[in-house]
Amino acid sequence: MSPSPAPPASSPSGAASDFAGRTVLITGGASGIGYETAGLLAARGAALVLADMNERALRKAAAGLRNSGHAVTAVRANVTEESDVIRLMAAAFKDAAPDGLVNCAGIYPVTPLLELSAEEWTRVIATNLSGPFLVTREFARRLIDSRQPGQVVNISSTASRLARPGIAHYGSSKAGLNQLTAILAIELAPHDIRVNAVLPGVIGTEAVLAATRTPAGAAENEAKLKKIPQGRLGAPRDIAEMVAFLLSPASGYCTGGLFTVDGGFTLGIPAY
Repeated sequence: MSPSPAPPASSPSGAASDFAGRTVLITGGASGIGYETAGLLAARGAALVLADMNERALRKAAAGLRNSGHAVTAVRANVTEESDVIRLMAAAFKDAAPDGLVNCAGIYPVTPLLELSAEEWTRVIATNLSGPFLVTREFARRLIDSRQPGQVVNISSTASRLARPGIAHYGSSKAGLNQLTAILAIELAPHDIRVNAVLPGVIGTEAVLAATRTPAGAAENEAKLKKIPQGRLGAPRDIAEMVAFLLSPASGYCTGGLFTVDGGFTLGIPAY
């Protein structure tokens, strides 16, 4: 089986004007799933606010989208720093107030428990769980102050449900994010703000595909493919499509949901 993800669809599944007149804020928007989501939403009419810690990648991503005629505000921000998050929101709401938020910023180190430092544990929890908390809190405060409805989509992971060695910190952060999604959905429902999460399986991002070029990475990839009933890696586009659905009126009665996009990876044993 090939490690490559399925090619993206040749045209958006939704109308080109689905997000016309709307602005969406995406953290971790300079690469991977965040960047793919940005491109899809922009193609459907959304203006974008992209936030990322990697300033060079952020500039490149924003330039690429602008060259395609899309409206983009780029803000370098560390979602683990409250002052950075407040500054990000000030920039995001300065011109066109976003009504959609995608919490995509995250890190995925693999370290066995006995080698896992307190510093690394804290860094992963801060980025993957505290970051979405801070960003969503500040986003919701502004929407509520202006009596504006909105949607939040958290990018969680199937690692929140499946245990594997080396990801005690990552798996815990994503399991916490699932529960945060549910609680915030309840708290924010009276304000017409919906909160959902997407749980990607094995997705062929640049980093994942690069890892398959090593012997160990190729072996791991083959092992994972054997456990995916659909027999392929997911494409970043697969996740972007689900995010777009959850940001759209089509999902208007969905809140607090955990939407798994994994080709059947978490269903069980695909064959004997």
